Amino acid sequence: MNSPKDMLILLKQVETYQSYLSKLNKGVGDKSQIPIIIKKILEKLTQLEQQNLQLTTSLQPTIPIPQPKKTVAPKSNIPIPEPKIKVPRTFESETFKNLTKEEKNKFLKDLGLTTHDIQDYIKRSKKSKKAHFEIKEDYTIYKPNPYGEFANKYMQEHSLNLLAKYPKLFGPLFNHIQRVHLNLISTTYVSLMLVCTILAFPALFIVFTILNLSFQLNFLIITGISILATIATFFGFYFYPSSLISQRANKIKNELPFALVHMGAVAGSGANPLSIFELISESDGYEELKRETKKILNYVNLFGYNLSGALKRVSKTTPSPDFKEVLEGIVTTVETGGSLKDYLNEKSEDALRQYKQRKKKQVEALATYSDVYTAILIAAPLLLIVTLAIINVIGGDLGGFDAKTLSILGVYGLIPLMNLAFMAFLHVSQPT
Repeated sequence: MNSPKDMLILLKQVETYQSYLSKLNKGVGDKSQIPIIIKKILEKLTQLEQQNLQLTTSLQPTIPIPQPKKTVAPKSNIPIPEPKIKVPRTFESETFKNLTKEEKNKFLKDLGLTTHDIQDYIKRSKKSKKAHFEIKEDYTIYKPNPYGEFANKYMQEHSLNLLAKYPKLFGPLFNHIQRVHLNLISTTYVSLMLVCTILAFPALFIVFTILNLSFQLNFLIITGISILATIATFFGFYFYPSSLISQRANKIKNELPFALVHMGAVAGSGANPLSIFELISESDGYEELKRETKKILNYVNLFGYNLSGALKRVSKTTPSPDFKEVLEGIVTTVETGGSLKDYLNEKSEDALRQYKQRKKKQVEALATYSDVYTAILIAAPLLLIVTLAIINVIGGDLGGFDAKTLSILGVYGLIPLMNLAFMAFLHVSQPT
């Protein structure tokens, strides 16, 4: 009769063996330990097989032990067996299922196990198999969102007609959509633009009608404002992608120096040039560059382009001139047989030097802006409040307003608005 202790020892040995195989598949671990682990497993299997011969044949739910199968360990020439313990199948067999509840309980009691132990083992085995055989996709596929599906359902035919009639109008829009990576197909974006434009008029008309209760505007003014707002919605959608190009270009420009250092290190290890972009796409430190490198991987792994062709295609649509230059340089280096490591190291040094200079200029500009802020938004309001306090004591007004009213307008109106304007100025003049 198999003891629970022997079974647990065997299961731990098998899990250790699978763990070592997983490490060897990843290129780490000591393969010299494999024969030792296998020897222990075979000894334990022999012991269990001898114990199984003592079981009675009345219940017949014996644990099947397959013959060891000769395989070759990954990245080694050592022939090793691959034992597999099929404990769960014993309890899923037809023989075991046909037993009565009392017979099943007696059998589990003889083995020193419970139903919970069997269920737990089955769950862990399924999770282990799922993790072992999980296939990692080396490309990404467009997934439509519900808003795009709704827009295409009602407006796709009209958007295709517009695209056919006015290709020059929508050509620049498509170019901008490719550069900013909106996760939308161009035709879907046009359909969404038409839906929002159509729905904008009735929605805005209702809103302005409700507001009219306070402002007492006539019907023609409300209609005119709604029409203008609807037109603004259409052009807002049209120019929105182009407004994001410079934002994405700045982010890529800030990420590129550090990505080039990473790429140069990978190229120096002698890895395949494509693996350079695979590592960048898997890294969490390059938010915008990941999108560009995923395009490269899609062209290679999904559409069948070679690396040079994929880099040329992406260089035409990237919003960053700096990244475009890097991609074109990699193409030239690969096609001419140059050293990719030297090229990437040289570009990384140059990019880091420019990054430091750019940050130094930003710090100097911020120092100047801080002086301006101190003078205009700290010192000037204090002087204004003191002056208004003196005027309030002396008596009189300024521009038809008394001192108290002016101080309230300044403290709760002018100063907050000037601070907001200054913050907006910093956001525009000092991109991150």
